[in-house]
Amino acid sequence: MQSNAKYLALFLISFFLLPIKAEFIGEISLDNRHFFNDGALGQDNNHSSISFSPEIFENLEDDRIFHFKAKLRNDNKDTERNLVDIQELYFIEIGESKEIKYGMSKEFWGVTETSHRVDIINQTDTTESFDGEDKLGQPMVKVSLEKNWGNIDLYALLGFRERTYSGDKGRLRLPVLIDTDNPIYESSAKNKRTDFAIRWSHYFDEFEVALSHFSGTSREPRLMPSAKKLNHLTPYYEKINQTGLEALYLIGGLALKLEAIRRSGQGDTFSAATAGFEYTQVGIADSRIDLGWILEANHDDRLSNSPFVVGTRLTFNDSYDSQILSGMFINEKTEEIGMLIEASRRIASCCMISLEAMYFDDANEDNGEIKLFGPFKEDDFMRIEFIYYFGE
Repeated sequence: MQSNAKYLALFLISFFLLPIKAEFIGEISLDNRHFFNDGALGQDNNHSSISFSPEIFENLEDDRIFHFKAKLRNDNKDTERNLVDIQELYFIEIGESKEIKYGMSKEFWGVTETSHRVDIINQTDTTESFDGEDKLGQPMVKVSLEKNWGNIDLYALLGFRERTYSGDKGRLRLPVLIDTDNPIYESSAKNKRTDFAIRWSHYFDEFEVALSHFSGTSREPRLMPSAKKLNHLTPYYEKINQTGLEALYLIGGLALKLEAIRRSGQGDTFSAATAGFEYTQVGIADSRIDLGWILEANHDDRLSNSPFVVGTRLTFNDSYDSQILSGMFINEKTEEIGMLIEASRRIASCCMISLEAMYFDDANEDNGEIKLFGPFKEDDFMRIEFIYYFGE
């Protein structure tokens, strides 16, 4: 939070330099997570939080864009879940075939639903949600070049953001606490290191492909026994090189998807991949509702087993933007099952309500395999969130 103070000061300076016609929007969200069982370590059943996310967007003169977005979150039980993050604070300069972005930003890579193997630019905020899709802002300079043979994105990532972890009163956490006060870095520059990345992407009619390479500090730390705190684990951030592939092929209502990586520097060199498809039935039963069928399989050299996922996506195509996503994670080797449902619906034009529920079945019998869902066997939960949008 202290490191964000300088970025907040930079925002305030930038804001007062902007024309007063800048667009000011944002959202306020209230959510409650109800866990159906007492925590394995005595945590409470109900956790509530409030978040405030202001956003400013402005088209400046000379083909420049300014964008600011922050996120402030306060949790009533877990202080480690409190957050002050500048997620976007950047300028974009647009040229004829070149674009330069500099500041804090979030960049997403990937095409699959269940595991974003290649998405490595931003650090994960694991305290926000279980799926790992919520990210922290990353200071960067990005140069994008548009060519006939594809687009090239070049990144200089200025400094490092550490991963967030739940505290002793938090839910959906490991049985052992994480010592976030004493992280270990392989690089002598620690969190001041500049990392680099490059990504090429192109479209061939119905086929999209991207190749990327990242060289820097891993956003995914290894957890080592802490030398300073008893019964704690310490994040160890190693230097890695990661090459990634993304592929998406559309055949009518069928989308074939692949994400694959090869990483060195984090122990033995390993490969990991997620592949599958999503098939969409448009206008089922002569209605406006679309039904998508999802199937994805996972592989990781570091694990003796990986789950595959089957799911559905209902899109109602109504004025309320109603949709329901459901899925089942199945690991045949460990006999584990996880079930997820996410639903959302607009309320008038100002608000949205969403529902998220997760069920973990870790197959209590010990068959000698490492249980991926084992730490969360008491953490079945339902989360209700109300979001109010302002400035729209």
